[in-house]
Amino acid sequence: MTEAIYQRPDDYDLEHEGRDEDIDALVRLIQARRPKRVLELGAGSGRLAIPLARVGAREAFDVVGLEPAEEMRRAAAEKLEQEAEEVRNRVALEAGDMRSWRAATPFEVIVCADSSVSHLLTLEDQLATWRTAFANLCPEGIFIVDVVMPQLFAYADSMQTPPRRVVEIDLDAVHPETGTRLIRYKTTLYEPHEQRARIRFLYDKFTAGSTEQPARSLSDFESHVYFPRELQLLYLCTGFVVDAVFGDYRLRPLRATSRQMIAVGRRPAK
Repeated sequence: MTEAIYQRPDDYDLEHEGRDEDIDALVRLIQARRPKRVLELGAGSGRLAIPLARVGAREAFDVVGLEPAEEMRRAAAEKLEQEAEEVRNRVALEAGDMRSWRAATPFEVIVCADSSVSHLLTLEDQLATWRTAFANLCPEGIFIVDVVMPQLFAYADSMQTPPRRVVEIDLDAVHPETGTRLIRYKTTLYEPHEQRARIRFLYDKFTAGSTEQPARSLSDFESHVYFPRELQLLYLCTGFVVDAVFGDYRLRPLRATSRQMIAVGRRPAK
């Protein structure tokens, strides 16, 4: 996960400004399990791990945030410095790879939010991640994965002959305190035989009150596109029982119009 955006935590946070419905839904799912230990895979700058730690401070559970990018871990640590001591004491930030990282003490809940599993491009990497999650769970522990549903209409232009890479504005965010504005443009090339979307994000960042040209940056990455049955098979092939697959952050069942897949797999007692 070496994409350029993960080296710019401030821009990453601005991309997610005002988006918290996924956090609320995942916190509810995790709270319902009454865990003692929670692991987040791909914790980034603490967007989910820190709210979880606040709940952990009230309900007596600990959170481990696993994140490979040093810049993101540093940003999360800086945010934690602004939290109360009882929150800071509930969270640990670890450097590691979700495909192989092992804990000395197992968890009741493991969660991977914000489509982070889309960075796993090969079947081998996906199976390794699910197997590692299984090994890191207590019996009856759960592994929650939140990933977008395939947006086939968005890939239609790129599947023409010759392929077309349409530029679209898919984000226009303003920081509520600094007034910094981030506009993100996106092109997508979908390769159906690999279930892979080659995505290019172009960013224009405007400083509030400045007449200078915006700061421009680029982030290219490849994303695996998961389909519902495939997601469930990853659980079943690695020993899990699939407890639920939700289709939105109101935790309603998956349906034709769903934009998300929030899957919950459980490690059986035996």
